[in-house]
Amino acid sequence: MARPGSTTSETGNNYQSANGTGAAVRAKLNEIFQALRTISSGSSDPSGAANIAQFQPHINTSTNELKIATAVSGDTATYVVLGKINEANFGHAALSGATFTGDVVHNYTTALQIPVGTTAQRPGSPSKGDFRFNDTTNSAEIYNGSAFTAVGGGGGATGGGNEAIFHENENQMDQDYTIGDGTSNINAGVFGPLTINATLTIPAGSVVTIV
Repeated sequence: MARPGSTTSETGNNYQSANGTGAAVRAKLNEIFQALRTISSGSSDPSGAANIAQFQPHINTSTNELKIATAVSGDTATYVVLGKINEANFGHAALSGATFTGDVVHNYTTALQIPVGTTAQRPGSPSKGDFRFNDTTNSAEIYNGSAFTAVGGGGGATGGGNEAIFHENENQMDQDYTIGDGTSNINAGVFGPLTINATLTIPAGSVVTIV
C-alpha cells in the first residue's frame, strides 16, 4: 500500500477523504484502512504538511527502514529509524546474544562489565578470545585456544589492599599449557611446589623456573 505522498486528497493516501460520491468516499476509506493495517510505505519519506503527522510511522522501501516522525515543521519532518524490516530483530542486538560484524565502540569513561564466574563455571566449549573474570582466582582471563590464561590479578602482583605486592599463582596445573603459546625463547616462572597433572610444553630456547 502506498504511503502518504500527495497533497491531493483522493490520489494520495494522506489519511483524508474529500467530499464525493458514496463509492468514492468508501474507496478512500478502504485505502486508509489498508495503509493502517500494513504501515504506510513508499520509496521515499513522506513530504508535504498534509501527508505528515507527528508520531506517524512508515516504511521507506528504498532503504527497508521502519521510521517514525518525531517532529513536524511545515512540509518536513524529523524521522527516527526504528530498524530495518529485512533484518532479524530489525537489525538490533538481541538480549540473548548477538554477532557484530563491525567494530563495537564503547564511548564512556566508567567501565565495561565482563562476565564473572568461578573456575568451575567456565564455558564448556570456549572459543579462542573468550574473555571473563575468574571469581576463584580473582583474575581476568582469556582463552588462548587451548586453555584460559590469566590477564591480570591472580597472574600478576596483587594483594595488600590497594598495593600490588604479591605475585600469586595456583599450585596445581590441570590443563595442557604451552609456554609463550608456542613462541620460542620465552621464559616463565612459577612459585612451587607445583603439581602438574597435564602436559607442559616448553619450546626450544625457553626456560621454566619453579621457585
